[in-house]
Amino acid sequence: MTTAPADTSGRMLPRPIRVPVTERTTWLLVQHGYGWGELSDIPEAEASRLLAMAASGAALPDTFAGRTVTGGLRTAEADAAARDAGLPLADWLAERTARPVLRRTVPLYANINRALPRRTPQAAADTARQAIAAGHSTVKVAPFDGLPGPDRIARGLDIARAVRDAIGPQRTLLLDAHHLLTVDQLLLRAAELTELRLGWLEDTARLDDVEGLRRVRAAIDAPLAGGEFAATPAQVLPALRSGALDVLMPDVKHAGGPLRVLRLAALAADHGVAVSPHNPSGPVATAASAHVSALLPPDGPPLEIMFGEVPWRGTTVTPPEPLTGAAYTLRPEPGIGITPRTTER
Repeated sequence: MTTAPADTSGRMLPRPIRVPVTERTTWLLVQHGYGWGELSDIPEAEASRLLAMAASGAALPDTFAGRTVTGGLRTAEADAAARDAGLPLADWLAERTARPVLRRTVPLYANINRALPRRTPQAAADTARQAIAAGHSTVKVAPFDGLPGPDRIARGLDIARAVRDAIGPQRTLLLDAHHLLTVDQLLLRAAELTELRLGWLEDTARLDDVEGLRRVRAAIDAPLAGGEFAATPAQVLPALRSGALDVLMPDVKHAGGPLRVLRLAALAADHGVAVSPHNPSGPVATAASAHVSALLPPDGPPLEIMFGEVPWRGTTVTPPEPLTGAAYTLRPEPGIGITPRTTER
């Protein structure tokens, strides 16, 4: 990766720092002072434009890209402030939210979606076995991704069944529908989805589609999860009040940073809904998400990690990413505890 450019005074300009990962994935980072944030999942040119707007003092638009840039900047600002205070980010967040740090080691689940070499049952099963061998007991797959045509549901269910068989009946399988199926399509396959014994079924209906959530929840015997793009109470309250959502999944990138995630988590707790931050991200957002998760109830769901995407992931930061098996142990250094390397690999 390369550093952000500086102006003639040496001040770092808020430009995205690009880390190519795979054909599917590019991490976009941003530096604020000596704090770091991640604003992946939006086009680099759009990130540059919005960061320039932010630097000029202009208000960012309330769009997905605008919220993502806000999330990256707020994470970087929180990281810098925690470093200034000499505190790990979790402790800095605890001081500002009156919430205690409940753990220093955060359990992880393996999202194998971006590690699949092919969209086949065999490839999914093989990758799931690798995740289990690495120490994971919970595996997530998005089986309907990249499967065009009228047989998408049947082929996706074949992939899901292959993963279930690969990990065995005692481990947890999570399924992400990515809003690729309609509620009616899901209901037609309700029995097959129930037979998978899911830990949760994600992104079935929009959070504001209360009736859709209720129909899916009534027909399929599985907890429902969602909310990866949510940023405000108004966006999550319909689902929280519906009684049909079991797990809220705010993302530090898209929700507006760590403090915003914790505010949404507090709302979820008020409605008896668990929280598992959405995190198909690089080491920077993962570190921020782990520090946020340290303030969430220890009996809640694990935190997402992208499993097996590239073998050199942990070497893009210093010290190396603190992953051991299926756990993330917060580093004791101030801030997020890691710093991206600023030279090309």
